[in-house]
Amino acid sequence: MKKQIVLALASFIFLLNTKVQAQDESAFDKGTTVITAGYGFPDLYRTSLRLAYNGYNSSKVRGIGPIILKGDYGIVKFKWGHAVGAGIVIGYNATRIKFTDTYYDYSGFPYYTSTLRSYSETHSYQTITVGARGTYHFFTKEKFDCYASIGLGFNINTASHTTDNPNGYTGYASARSGVYNAFTVGIRYYFTKNFGVYSELGWDNSTPIQAGLALKF
Repeated sequence: MKKQIVLALASFIFLLNTKVQAQDESAFDKGTTVITAGYGFPDLYRTSLRLAYNGYNSSKVRGIGPIILKGDYGIVKFKWGHAVGAGIVIGYNATRIKFTDTYYDYSGFPYYTSTLRSYSETHSYQTITVGARGTYHFFTKEKFDCYASIGLGFNINTASHTTDNPNGYTGYASARSGVYNAFTVGIRYYFTKNFGVYSELGWDNSTPIQAGLALKF
């Protein structure tokens, strides 16, 4: 009988300890790896292009992105529960501007006559972002992870212009800055031990808001 009581008491203590450890489990710890895939909105760079090209007879500014991939690896865990992480950022953004306008076609030397003609033009821009980031996790529970992050790197910009204007005018849009910098405050919520969602507010890849999926290892 005493043996059965001891076994029952030991089982109870084991289950209680397991439950406490589960409740105290942190969503981000030293050695934790988190990969996120998100989409940023609204793209303020694209918004500025809509304003810049508003003076043309007809203009359309469309694009995709920014698509943002991030890695976060826990390098330090403090005794008060906060943690520090470091990782990389990879982003992609593409924008295409199509517009029409007019020009004067002069002919008939030596008695020139001018004819007003229309032309169409397309500007395409692509940006690949590569950077490093640091994160400070100031509130972590089993399912919640709140953090602030900073990022620094560079943008690889490419641009192409096509036009049927014989004068070769190519507008005045410029590509994104070659320097990448970001500052955001974010939160991750995990539906399971390894899978969840995230959202960040601040400034990253020309957008104030981003959201997506989070995968933890």
